[in-house]
Amino acid sequence: MGSPLRIYFSKSYALAAGLETVTKSAHVAAAITAEPALGVELVPPAPATREELKAIHAPAYLKEVFAVAPGQLATGPRTAALRTSLLASAGGMRAAVAEALRAGRSGSLSSGLHHARRDSGQGFCTLNGLALGALRALEDVSSVGILDLDAHFGGGTFDILGEHPQVRLADVSVNDYDDWQPTSPARHHVELVGDPTDYLAATERALRTLVGVRCLLYNAGMDVHENAGGIKGLTTEVVRRREALVFDWARRQQVPIAFALAGGYAWSGLTLPQIAQLHLETVRACAVA
Repeated sequence: MGSPLRIYFSKSYALAAGLETVTKSAHVAAAITAEPALGVELVPPAPATREELKAIHAPAYLKEVFAVAPGQLATGPRTAALRTSLLASAGGMRAAVAEALRAGRSGSLSSGLHHARRDSGQGFCTLNGLALGALRALEDVSSVGILDLDAHFGGGTFDILGEHPQVRLADVSVNDYDDWQPTSPARHHVELVGDPTDYLAATERALRTLVGVRCLLYNAGMDVHENAGGIKGLTTEVVRRREALVFDWARRQQVPIAFALAGGYAWSGLTLPQIAQLHLETVRACAVA
């Protein structure tokens, strides 16, 4: 029997109430635990530190995030519990990348990452754990790719890493929120998909632009799903095929891969456990890759 697939999560990730961004991870963890045949080990990560976050966020913004006084962050009212959740989630991506470089694949039950900019939060995202994970990868490898298949564009990730010569960004979305303009044809791929029948082909086009990277971070949004915030025609079967496509690509390219949960919302009547079942498609694909 092979080594377990290590996925990063701790109870600190999840709040009892609030946006799905900071509540659903506990439900995904429960769904993973209910399928022991997946061979997943849930591992608590070391939280991100203020010092390491300086590599991706401006000091003035971090001062705001860490402030004791009441206020509002992109992810919700500023509380000690929310701050603990954010640091755990960002640290989970850093840990997942390190594990992927060691074992070939990993993930973190992190959400609320890709809209966060160097000097501000946006769109339910406060700390950009994708950017933190990418810089962790570059400590060991020469290039890293970020594949963003959330329903929305990852303008925050572009703001932080778009000009980094060792980072390639491939961003396929079904909603133009937080879109960004490529500045390097060799390193940037952006595509807005309106036709659900073209979605898997668009995913393949994005993957082709990432051939040659030495590590892949995958922002695996479920908000593309027709019942989780996306567009009609993007069904569970399409999502399942997308996940198989991504992880099969990483296996064939022999590229270490680390995933984040990204978006997935109860706006169309789904419960959090039902959203968790969508995110479980990512875990299943990773487990068999």
